[in-house]
Amino acid sequence: MSKTEVSLAKRRLFLHDSLTFLILILVTAVLFLFTLFMFRSFTTHREDLAVRWSGRGKAALDAGKPEQAMVALRTALSYAPGTRSYELLLAQALANAGHTEEASNYFMNLWVTQPGDGFINLELARLSATKNDPKDAIKYYRASIYGTWEGDGVVRRREVRLELARYLIAQKDFNAARIELLIAAGNSPSDPKLNITLASLLVQTGDIANGFNYYKKALQDDPKNQTALEGAGRAAYSLGNFAIAHSLLERAIEAKASPEKEENVSGDLAVMLANSKRILELRPSSKLRPVERVDRLVEDGVIAKKRFDGCIAQFDASNGLPPLLQQLKLRWTSGDVTMTRSVLLRSLVQQDAAEQLIFDTELQTSQFCGVATGDDALLLLLAKSPETAER
Repeated sequence: MSKTEVSLAKRRLFLHDSLTFLILILVTAVLFLFTLFMFRSFTTHREDLAVRWSGRGKAALDAGKPEQAMVALRTALSYAPGTRSYELLLAQALANAGHTEEASNYFMNLWVTQPGDGFINLELARLSATKNDPKDAIKYYRASIYGTWEGDGVVRRREVRLELARYLIAQKDFNAARIELLIAAGNSPSDPKLNITLASLLVQTGDIANGFNYYKKALQDDPKNQTALEGAGRAAYSLGNFAIAHSLLERAIEAKASPEKEENVSGDLAVMLANSKRILELRPSSKLRPVERVDRLVEDGVIAKKRFDGCIAQFDASNGLPPLLQQLKLRWTSGDVTMTRSVLLRSLVQQDAAEQLIFDTELQTSQFCGVATGDDALLLLLAKSPETAER
């Protein structure tokens, strides 16, 4: 074979090998592109399925069907493992379904990566409360208040603080609840609904004075609000502000009762209204005209003396009266204090002494002779009222 033929053979072989190599490259590229397409298609399909299942889970959660939500969200996480938003929804579904321990574990795992998240801390607080763990519940509530929130953080923090206050009230920690409520109130807008909520919760803590103030704030913005009128009337009655209580309760009953049905008015409101009216009739205020005050003192004296006589009649002569009742008896019989109308009209000192004897009688007989009823009970309320205590 000549050199020319050898050279041509080599050239043909090189061309053949080059063509083969090129074909292999093209086939490999096509296979790579096909595989990449299939992989991306599969990935996209998994993402679509995750979104679809998470949507079903959220819809079930919003519809109050946590068990269905759990199934859907677990499926969503199988297609998109580690997706934080899906894990949050699943943790919520577990909590709503009553799977407390599992929900706590989920939220705790989420908390590890974001310990300052307000929502996660709130859910941990609620779960701790469910597990009857007040220490952790209060800790997480406070962390939630000072945590980060998406959207209107000021509103969310106030809502959490109110929830904490309700929890503290349920735990009988009234002083701590009162502090939380006053902090919430200090950062609150002038909103009747919010002020009514604050007032109601403050009254539950025993802070009736501040509760009354917030009911009044609500009434400044909404004077006909029936809930505020009723709450303010009850608070004023408890505080011994009977004139204010009578006015508020009267307005509350007018707002509550329909023209056709008087029975719409709750019984205790009607009782408080009647009591406050009678108390105002019995009250021997120094601001009254002398004649009117003396007439009330004479009437109140008859009521108190009857109560005293009935009280001491319960004690045997052998046992004798308790020292306080002995002193009270001496005051009634000594003549130092008179309930005679003509004497009372001539002396302010005698009027004040008579009033004091009436109130002391109601206070002391209530300690030894059982619960007062009727006008005696109303005089006892007057005796305990701030107005009387100040005098």
